[in-house]
Amino acid sequence: MKLRLACLLALAATPALAVDPTGIPQCDALLRKYEACSPLLTPKQVHAAQKELLDAAMGMRAASTNPALRPDLERYCTDTFERMKKEGDIKDCMAKP
Repeated sequence: MKLRLACLLALAATPALAVDPTGIPQCDALLRKYEACSPLLTPKQVHAAQKELLDAAMGMRAASTNPALRPDLERYCTDTFERMKKEGDIKDCMAKP
């Protein structure tokens, strides 16, 4: 009973996210994977990660409309994804196919 209550509380404290696409495949892949892996963080880290995720998605969507910025954004997302597969608390999850 205690475990079930703890699980319900954890689910209630962790808002569900569904990040809108940015229009840049590399960035969308990074954001989807980060969203999927962020629940593995501690509760305190989850909320910070989700805010970071939403802020990043909003910035990426805004920048994706500028053709001059798209190549840099594609490279940034690819590099960030690769770095997150090797570093950090959720690297094992980020590295999974």
